[in-house]
Amino acid sequence: MIKVHLVKSSEVSPELFTQVIDLLQAVPGPMTFYCNHEDVVNINLDERFIKTVQTKEDFEKKEMMLSECRSYVSKLSFPHEREEVTWKTLFKNCNKYRRKNSVKENEFVIILTKIANDKNWFACLDESNPFNGFIHTADWQYYIDCSAAFPIAYEVMALVLQKHMFNGFIDLRTAVHQSPIGCVNDLCIHKKEIILKLRTADICRKCMELLQDKITMPEIHHALSIMNSLREKMLFAQNFGQSKPPGRLLITSGKKFFLTDFGNIEIKLRPLEKAIYILFLKYPEGIYHSSLSDHREELYEIYTRISTTGDLHEMKERIDDMVNALSDSASQKMSRIKRVFEEAIGTELAKFYYIKGDPGKVKSIALDRKLLTIE
Repeated sequence: MIKVHLVKSSEVSPELFTQVIDLLQAVPGPMTFYCNHEDVVNINLDERFIKTVQTKEDFEKKEMMLSECRSYVSKLSFPHEREEVTWKTLFKNCNKYRRKNSVKENEFVIILTKIANDKNWFACLDESNPFNGFIHTADWQYYIDCSAAFPIAYEVMALVLQKHMFNGFIDLRTAVHQSPIGCVNDLCIHKKEIILKLRTADICRKCMELLQDKITMPEIHHALSIMNSLREKMLFAQNFGQSKPPGRLLITSGKKFFLTDFGNIEIKLRPLEKAIYILFLKYPEGIYHSSLSDHREELYEIYTRISTTGDLHEMKERIDDMVNALSDSASQKMSRIKRVFEEAIGTELAKFYYIKGDPGKVKSIALDRKLLTIE
């Protein structure tokens, strides 16, 4: 069974790290993705160095680039300084984590780091131990119009598959597709080329043959399902699926929110956000912001069924603050709910799901309640 340990360096935000883990764990299957949010890699300051990137072309190129492509970076000024580390440092930290946590030899350790690397690659395996790898989490906003979590999660899958396809680093470098064809093994000399891989979520026939007898068919199917899930979710996040009608919203008995018609995307909300959202779902006609205090006890009952943190007095104080007309707590919760839906399925489709209404007017959720299922 394939097991992947994901660990972040201290510079990577917990929110992005959680998003990547959630994307990988959203599809059930034989591969497992393990993380410990408290176990963070700290890359020593004396192992970092400042490098000046002279041109846009240098910013996009991997070292040992095999062909020329036009540059897509337009939001940076050059020369551009950035902090970098060597591959050796990154893989050393993989081994350090491996020893500290007694990770088995045939289990992956992949570090997610915001610090750039000296060869300007965005992901790679360790030549001396291909169960170690790294993924660069920064700069994706210059190449792809969606959350960085999508290409990062995809690269996790690519590293896992490449470990089993190729016999060593040299084999990997010579066998990958130098010109992109929409396969997981496209070299993607320029990061923007990863869009093609994400939109196809495919493994070409030749590369599929390389996987034969290396991993099991259930593992291959699991990998393809994860990549296809990433493709669907990324397309919605980029507004490519906006011609679709709104789909079903499922709230499970465990108070998790899923958009079942859109790749079973989970909408990750915090307990107080879930509480106010469920309250508005109960009232299709809407609620005035100024009237939230009339629903204090109802909100309190919903919240105590959802939250598992804090004593009853603390929970009551949180609800009191949220329904206080002089507090901006409720507005903040509604703003974040809107942002989470927009990041998940794009700005147009999201309008059916989040709480909206003009200032001073009634606020409501537009979703047809026939599309709502609460377990």
